[in-house]
Amino acid sequence: MKDRVLKLERVSLCYKSGYNIFKSSKKTVLSNISMEIRRGEKIGVVGRNGAGKSSLLKLLAGIYQPDKGKIFASESVRSAFIGLQNGFVPYMSGLDNITLTGLLMGMTRSEVRRKLEQIVDYTELGENIHRPVFSYSSGMKARLAFAISAFSEPDLLLIDEAMSVGDRAFRKKSEEKIAELIKGDAAVVLVSHESHLIQSICTQAIWLDRGVVVQSGDSDSVAEVYAKSFEANPGILKKAQTLVAV
Repeated sequence: MKDRVLKLERVSLCYKSGYNIFKSSKKTVLSNISMEIRRGEKIGVVGRNGAGKSSLLKLLAGIYQPDKGKIFASESVRSAFIGLQNGFVPYMSGLDNITLTGLLMGMTRSEVRRKLEQIVDYTELGENIHRPVFSYSSGMKARLAFAISAFSEPDLLLIDEAMSVGDRAFRKKSEEKIAELIKGDAAVVLVSHESHLIQSICTQAIWLDRGVVVQSGDSDSVAEVYAKSFEANPGILKKAQTLVAV
């Protein structure tokens, strides 16, 4: 059996739905999620807008901490979140942010130095790499974030398929790089609205709706049932099941 990278045990996540000095409320965005991710596994997550897909990715990346349940991570697990542009220090240059972000992702200083030229070249930012990040457009920040993640050699690759990475030419280059990373030994969790994309890349899949797991299993079966949910009454879903192991 392949090494375990991450395990979620009955995890729930809540957001504050408003601020009031007299009353506060919370909205549950993920409820009672249990899953296990092993090295080399390709897991897809499907669901409609507001299903909790992106929140699950951020939970797996360690950006969010659960309100209930536990997350068990293997030591020295390196995660890369492709599709996330946040986390840069705005007054620092793109070059300095490469070093800082690389270190925060688990890369060593020598590793960052060794890959620095590759990362800079890949961004296609030219002399802009020496400018502070607050002066970057959203597309430039996306390029920078993607390049750092792509060259970090992650153990867990988290992909938000709805990401936007620059112009058409750079998007094509990034898609080719993602395909290369997916073929490697890293565990992959891919979020998408498109069930056919999940089927083509992943062997296992999860269908999320309103923060709960509706179905899990092999990607073909989950994708088929998810697609049929659009043909039937889209507001009616089966009783949510807890995902035990994917």
